[in-house]
Amino acid sequence: MKGRRGSCKEFLKAITCEIYPADVLLSGEALNNLGRIRKILVVRNDNIGDVVCTTPCFEALRESFPEAFIAVLVCRLTEEVVAGNPFLDKIYVYDKAKHGRYKSVFTAWWKQFKVLLDIRSEHFDLAIGIRSEFSPSLGWLVYASGAPHRLGLKPPKKDKKFSFFYNIYAEPLKQPSHEVERSLHVLRKIGVDIEKKRLFLRLMAENRKQALDFFSKHHIQRKKPVVCVNFSRRLEEGRYWSYENYVALIKRFLSEDIQTIASCDPGEARIVEGFLKVSDHTVPLYWSRSLKNFAALIEECSVFVTIDGGPMHIAAAVGTPVVGLFGKIDPRVWAPWGEGHTVLRKGNDHNLISVDDVFGASIKMLRDRAALKVLEHRSGSGPAGMTKNGPFTR
Repeated sequence: MKGRRGSCKEFLKAITCEIYPADVLLSGEALNNLGRIRKILVVRNDNIGDVVCTTPCFEALRESFPEAFIAVLVCRLTEEVVAGNPFLDKIYVYDKAKHGRYKSVFTAWWKQFKVLLDIRSEHFDLAIGIRSEFSPSLGWLVYASGAPHRLGLKPPKKDKKFSFFYNIYAEPLKQPSHEVERSLHVLRKIGVDIEKKRLFLRLMAENRKQALDFFSKHHIQRKKPVVCVNFSRRLEEGRYWSYENYVALIKRFLSEDIQTIASCDPGEARIVEGFLKVSDHTVPLYWSRSLKNFAALIEECSVFVTIDGGPMHIAAAVGTPVVGLFGKIDPRVWAPWGEGHTVLRKGNDHNLISVDDVFGASIKMLRDRAALKVLEHRSGSGPAGMTKNGPFTR
């Protein structure tokens, strides 16, 4: 019981996080004098695509602080995005109560607080909250880290009561800007930036092996074009392209003798299998509970077709050209990062985009990719994916 009381005491200390005296805070005049920063924590507590778009920040921080200990705090859902990142020294992971890993919400909270205690024991000098808009939940995690210097977006008037979460504020961007740029915008407050803004997702040999095994099992030839059509929908947000459209698109690809793979979220596998069986299309269906395995499969494809969301950003991270379908989400902010992608949008409804639109964009992309490979072969240049803002997967 005594030990439990001790833990509770530490927990209370964590959630009441001391206010540091003004004379030890990083003042505006001292923002460029960061030599004293030795330990940095980056916090990003939202979804897969958001964290993928944050990966250039880790490289930027490493360039500016080559000797620093740099760690990240993410939720369990996005752990695989940052696993193996060479610019990070440590990864902290917590489970969100709403994701249901634990039967009790209180258990999830208690586990989260234990992670925060672990973080506080590291005595970080600087904690950075990165998100597209001010978030009280993100600010709270940054504040609870115990870092004396806490950087994040300035809260709007309605959230002014949470302003103490940070003591270094980046002004929110007023004009639409890509999430990669919005993430780096926070770092620019302390003079940190990077020229080559590359997404990073490390894949291991075992990830690539299972992708090749899938290709071999279904007699897919790697030397020929392969299109992956990703069945994806977020009905609660009104973001979806009808599954009938996906099936019709696959039929068009097969009619042109183009190797085609279907993919989906594990939770949608039975539904997608049903659609494919009814349509009598013998197309291999891929799904995996491993984000890295899924990424390795996408990496082997010539074109990846999907609506906006996490899979789209994963494809961009591994250098596969994307045909991205957008509705009400602004592609100026959430388009696949890098060169060689195609964004389709007709108003705020994905279903205004026709099968012909997607098929035409995909065929053009395949032709452009084939032509580029011929030029590369003739010139002896490197792979097209490694552009100025291209992926960095190895």
